[in-house]
Amino acid sequence: MNSYNTQLMDHLFLREGTTYVKIPLQDIHYIQADGNYAYIQTRDKRFAIKRSLATIADELNSEQFVRASRGLLVNFQQVSSVSFADGVLQLADQQLKMGKAYHADIKSRMPRL
Repeated sequence: MNSYNTQLMDHLFLREGTTYVKIPLQDIHYIQADGNYAYIQTRDKRFAIKRSLATIADELNSEQFVRASRGLLVNFQQVSSVSFADGVLQLADQQLKMGKAYHADIKSRMPRL
């Protein structure tokens, strides 16, 4: 294992053309699987990487990301509301569908009274 993987990651370098851009993890809204690619969505950019969502989740090894459906990994810090009745996570101006199988994990991350 590389030494950089042993510390807690707080950013990624994502490729944009021939350049690698440093993206803080907190700026990532969600990561969506699509065939052989995964798309990392930030507030204003979308990055395509050729990796499975499961591999990305393992490599991120971050508590702030939660699986919301089979093809969706969400940065829970970006979530503004959760509706289990509608099966929807609200992130800023975007609604994302979540799978019923993932409700318990999402609930377990919600401190509430």
